[in-house]
Amino acid sequence: MLSQEQQQVLVQTQQKDQLIKRLERYHYYGILCEYQLHPPSLVNSLSYNKLNPYQHFLFKRVLHGLKVYKSEEVNKLHWDKKRRITRVWKRGQKEINGWKQTISSKIINDYLSRTFKNSPFVKEMVEIPVDDILEDYNNTLTFKDLGIRYEDVILKFMSLGLLPKNYLTL
Repeated sequence: MLSQEQQQVLVQTQQKDQLIKRLERYHYYGILCEYQLHPPSLVNSLSYNKLNPYQHFLFKRVLHGLKVYKSEEVNKLHWDKKRRITRVWKRGQKEINGWKQTISSKIINDYLSRTFKNSPFVKEMVEIPVDDILEDYNNTLTFKDLGIRYEDVILKFMSLGLLPKNYLTL
C-alpha cells in the first residue's frame, strides 16, 4: 500500500509527464504557438466531447462546409453566406491537406533515417524540407492514421484564423 504522500507524488509526476508529452506533440504538429497563446486552464481542458453546441457547430461548419445544414436550410441561406461558408471550407480542406502532407513527411523521414542510416539516397531525400507540399496531391490518410485528434485540428484552425481567436471561451 502506498502512503498518501506517495500517491500525491505519483499523480504529480503523471501530470508533468502528460504535459511534457502534450507540448512535444504540439511542437511536432506545428501548433505549439497557438497552444501557448491561450491560458493553460483553457487549452489543457480542451476536449472535443466537452464543446458546447455553438462551438461544435462552428468547428463542423469549417470541417464539413454546407454539409452541416439540411438541404432545406441550405436553400434558405443567403447566396453570399453560402459562398463564404464554401470558401472557408475549401481553405480549411486545403490547409488540412498541407498539414497532413507535412506530418506524413516527418513520419517518413524519421522512419527512413532510422532504417537506412548510411544510404546517401535516403540522406538526400531527408534533406528535402518537410513543409514542401504538393498542391495537386490529395492526402487520403485519416486523422487517426496520423495520430491527429480533433482538439489538434481546432487549434490548427484557430491559428489559421478559420475559427475565431475567442473560440475556446464562446
